[in-house]
Amino acid sequence: MRYLSWLAALTAGGLILMPVAQAGSRPTDTAVALDDGRPLVAVIDSGVARTPELEGSLVAEFDTATFPARPAFRPSADHGTMVATILARSAKRPIGIVSFRIDDPEGCPAGDPPPCQDDAAPVVAAIRQATDLGVSIINISLNLQEDPAIVDAIEDAGRKGIRVVLAAGNDGLAHPGNLSMARAAFPNAVLVGALDGEGKPWRGTNLPQPGTPGYLYVWQPGVRVPTSLADGTAALATGTSFAAPIESATLLGTGAAATFAAR
Repeated sequence: MRYLSWLAALTAGGLILMPVAQAGSRPTDTAVALDDGRPLVAVIDSGVARTPELEGSLVAEFDTATFPARPAFRPSADHGTMVATILARSAKRPIGIVSFRIDDPEGCPAGDPPPCQDDAAPVVAAIRQATDLGVSIINISLNLQEDPAIVDAIEDAGRKGIRVVLAAGNDGLAHPGNLSMARAAFPNAVLVGALDGEGKPWRGTNLPQPGTPGYLYVWQPGVRVPTSLADGTAALATGTSFAAPIESATLLGTGAAATFAAR
């Protein structure tokens, strides 16, 4: 069983991607200090490319999946860059993004969209290191399995006042994914569902349960969200992975208010 995989769109087994235009990427050696005063958001994902758009927001990248670490800001998959780009665009004031790369260096089995990781340890290490750094938000646009070590790490982050934003999943179910983590860190964790362009729940979103389920669930736009690939190519993305960073910006007071919340 995989500990995590890309939160995929309903039919494709991966996100819906529509390239819009080409843009070149520009490497830079500039690094921003962790204590420069901006609120920090940890993006636990496939790694983030230092595109021209993101280079002013990226603070650091930590590779918790391999030693020695892979070169920073050179991901092999687009997912993390897409999430970070949406986060940066949703923010209405300067923020710092700390990337935690947790994807398996050996890649995914045939047919599985990245990022993939069989081992809980890199995910746990990323959550705990982000907690130790004192970030304001931990954004997890991944489908986490209910490993006790992951649950404990997220619970500890919540106890320290860090908000943990979790994608609700794209299976079209009557209950969200990542439930154990959301309940463990309640009320400092939130699950995020995706709205379509008409402000209605996207058909692929795992829905909140009725009543008082003991977790927070909110809705944010998650269909055809403008973003960018690791090489700078503009794209539109669909899925709860891409609604989650909009909520992360919201919790920082930098974006639009969530459309709906359920407790």
